Amino acid sequence: MVNWNDPGLEAKLAMVSVQLLYAILGLYSWEYVRSSHVEIALLRRQLQFRWALVSYLIARLSFLIAIVLLATQFSPFHTRVDCQTMNTLIMITTNVAIGCYTTNLMVRTWIIWTNSTPLRLFLVLLSLGHWTLLTLFVASARATTRNGVCMVASVNPAYASAVLIYGLFFDLALLVFTIAGLWRMSSSSMLWKTLVKQGVIYFIINIVVNIILLALNRVNMNPIMNAIFAMPVACICTIASSQVVLSLLRPSPNHESDAAAPVKPPPLATEVTVLRFATVAEA
Repeated sequence: MVNWNDPGLEAKLAMVSVQLLYAILGLYSWEYVRSSHVEIALLRRQLQFRWALVSYLIARLSFLIAIVLLATQFSPFHTRVDCQTMNTLIMITTNVAIGCYTTNLMVRTWIIWTNSTPLRLFLVLLSLGHWTLLTLFVASARATTRNGVCMVASVNPAYASAVLIYGLFFDLALLVFTIAGLWRMSSSSMLWKTLVKQGVIYFIINIVVNIILLALNRVNMNPIMNAIFAMPVACICTIASSQVVLSLLRPSPNHESDAAAPVKPPPLATEVTVLRFATVAEA
């Protein structure tokens, strides 16, 4: 039987964890640059700023900061940092990204139920509950240096499980409310089909990766195994959530310029789809 607390095994797992971290850094950096046209359009004022984009922008930037800080922490170059302070900062930025990528989905549901104040209030309360659990999780974490690696040594297991389980049920509730709200619209609508498909795909991705993380957390083999897939899961969910937002910012075929018209930058503004979405929801 494998002794998961063996120092030699923990050292090997720490090495694997670092290699996985750099793979995630490369993947997310490529994805961030590849999809940075929204930020560029905002800076160049080609895209009108809307409050619905706040959670999208913060989620992307927060996770980028978290992964860069982690890479700096495990850098082969000599870096002198306080282990607890660095890990607290990393966990704050990671949990902000987690909270924001769920908020991305909540914003869509909020827009759909524009005529239902009680449901909107319920969505806000659900979101506040999620953010509260994320805050408690960060506050309970304690870091230490083990085998020359700075890592989270202990965290309240109740908070860790609660964050994962609550997040899953929150995403499920958003999916149900989204489908219920869209049910009032014409099922032949391309927007209807797109939003339902997005919600189902995102939920399937989210539940699969989080169940793996929850299982490792409950088995509690050792601190490294408990957290080895935490950043990959956060990376996958952040990218998936960002793609959900980007798909609503892409121009629809009805708004494309014809061949005789001068070439213009793609109309990334949310007037193309999100405004149409809000108009349908209000109908």
